[in-house]
Amino acid sequence: MERWRRSAGVRVQAAAVAAVSVAMAVAVGSLAFVLFLQRSQLHEVDASLTQQAQTLAAVVRQAGSEDIELPAQLGTTSTQQVVGADGTVLASSTDLRGHRALAADPGPGRSTRVRAHLGPDADYRVLALGAKDARGNPVTIVVAQSLEPAEASRHEAFVLLAIGGPLLVVMVGLVTWWVAGRALQPVEAMRRQVDGIDAASLASRVPLPPARDEVHLLGGTLNRMLDRLESAVRAQRQFVSDASHELRSPLAVLRTNVEVAAAHPEKTDWPATAAVLLEETQRVERLVADLLLLANADERGLPMRRVDVDLDDLLGAEAERIRATTGLAVVARISPVRVQGDHDRLARVLRNLVDNAARHARGTVTMSVRSTGKAAVVEIADDGEGIAEPDRERVFERFVRLDDSRSRQQGGTGLGLAIVRQLVEAHGGSVAFVEASVVRLTLPQ
Repeated sequence: MERWRRSAGVRVQAAAVAAVSVAMAVAVGSLAFVLFLQRSQLHEVDASLTQQAQTLAAVVRQAGSEDIELPAQLGTTSTQQVVGADGTVLASSTDLRGHRALAADPGPGRSTRVRAHLGPDADYRVLALGAKDARGNPVTIVVAQSLEPAEASRHEAFVLLAIGGPLLVVMVGLVTWWVAGRALQPVEAMRRQVDGIDAASLASRVPLPPARDEVHLLGGTLNRMLDRLESAVRAQRQFVSDASHELRSPLAVLRTNVEVAAAHPEKTDWPATAAVLLEETQRVERLVADLLLLANADERGLPMRRVDVDLDDLLGAEAERIRATTGLAVVARISPVRVQGDHDRLARVLRNLVDNAARHARGTVTMSVRSTGKAAVVEIADDGEGIAEPDRERVFERFVRLDDSRSRQQGGTGLGLAIVRQLVEAHGGSVAFVEASVVRLTLPQ
């Protein structure tokens, strides 16, 4: 069964299920109909026999046992007997002349119903009614009616159901197969459209049927998936383009210095040239390391070695570093805060944020860390011009520099804040500029 379900198409499965369901419904309905018809017919026969028996009992009450004559009109529609108390047949219709009593005396005023066979193929319904004749002698009124017409009508109904039921099942199966095919036409149109989409045509979208049904929802889901794929491919292409552009600048500097030194070795200031080459090589090294980090994060996520990390110690170390390496004033408000996370990656997050603040500060960098009970909050601010509100989210994108020339001179690659957001989100936290010059980092505790 399971193998058939896997191999059969949706149209075939739908048609088969509909056919089987209708077949079961027809079978149960046919059985119920036949039983109801049989019961209804038997009820009608009993009602007719009761009326005839009461009519015949009224006739018997008007005459003595030896003077009973059955009404002609009764004799033409049913079979009757008048039976004495000793079982002697006192009167009978023509078809029962010489026949023994069909039923026993049920008692005065009572009646019984039985079946009787008056021939090899003659099945009768018999009603026996206790009565008295004109002299008060007890007699039994027996009225019988053939069940052959009722059985014949039930047989005809059974034949019709036996022929019409399978035809109905086949018709329902075919109609369901056709309707399922029509219903799947939009799906087939979507399949053909998706089958023709490649990297060069990601802007294409599948057609949506007008009806707001499940197929429409499927089409909407596919289009949203294509939106995400197009966005991812566009971001990848932009990433490659930006990375190539970033690498071109230091490589050009390296090549120029090497070519000049090779062409004029006697005029070259070798210590200065070596310093330039070292600086540009370090810049390329940092850029490649950042690119590898982001590429690994995009491909398979960032592996985390979670341990207890004291954010106050990390931020205090950054404060001391800035004091020692720059002429900036550092204001630090540090409270003991501990989180679960990757020590080295969180240290890099804080370093990138502090370096970004130091790069844009005029004279002061302010940093703080505190705990809210549920989260650790780090805020780093500078007294620089700050970031305009429309750009506060954009600066976390890759290769974004709001002041391109100054960032290049200071060695920025445009990846520092992008790496910060990637690492923070991998820890389940968030980072954002809450004010022009204030960035807030939140990590769960």
